[in-house]
Amino acid sequence: MIDIIYVQSNASHPAGFTCTVTDQSNDWWLITMTHTPAYHIIDGKRIIMPAHSITLYPPYSSIEYGSLENEIFCDDWLRFYTDEPFICNGSVPLGTPFKAMDHSYISSLIHLIAVENFFQNQYKNFTVQSLFQILFSKLKESLSYNKSSTFHETALQQLHINITSNPSSPWNIPDMAKQLHISTRHLQKLYQKKFGTSCMEDVIKHRLLLAKEKLATTTLPIYKIAEQCGYSNVEHFSRQFKEKFTTSPKAYRESVKKN
Repeated sequence: MIDIIYVQSNASHPAGFTCTVTDQSNDWWLITMTHTPAYHIIDGKRIIMPAHSITLYPPYSSIEYGSLENEIFCDDWLRFYTDEPFICNGSVPLGTPFKAMDHSYISSLIHLIAVENFFQNQYKNFTVQSLFQILFSKLKESLSYNKSSTFHETALQQLHINITSNPSSPWNIPDMAKQLHISTRHLQKLYQKKFGTSCMEDVIKHRLLLAKEKLATTTLPIYKIAEQCGYSNVEHFSRQFKEKFTTSPKAYRESVKKN
């Protein structure tokens, strides 16, 4: 049995969007596939996942994910009841995001499920069941691909996740390269090719995004925010902040208060 509660394909949400279910009262299943980068709270830790990441949430689980700072959020999502063994007892991990390899195909499947759910016809249940079986086959294909990735691909992705999740850590190129057992030059070449930016540019970007969030949501002194975001020198922090956002930390905080 599969009973769809609600399904949306290519849904767009404003910046600051969050989906939170923390009382664990939900008796339904949820599938989400992001089209934009997003944060997820997993076992109490905030992780950043790239676009086209999928999460399967079982009933009565804690759910929290949403958009990154000042970015819109787009996703496909499907809320439903089921007792099907290929879902309930299948191999797709529960509550853990993973990368969709054939995201366009998966998104098309969710769109087809939405279309079939809208119309009433005598073959609706059969068609929906078949589409779900194909969908879960594609999810398992993605998992298989993820597991077969090379060590460097997997380690590079994990390094990126660690940087975006913990930008305030004392990151440096030699230690990053040591983690991947490669030279600093090779690391920077691989990172630039995969993510379109250098390692330290990525660190700075996410430190400044974290600082921006703290400036808007806390009353901490600017020097303390700089420390919490990995800066030992507040002047250096202020200079990089202004270069990135064309305004000083103090002016940004004041503009947020006015709005």
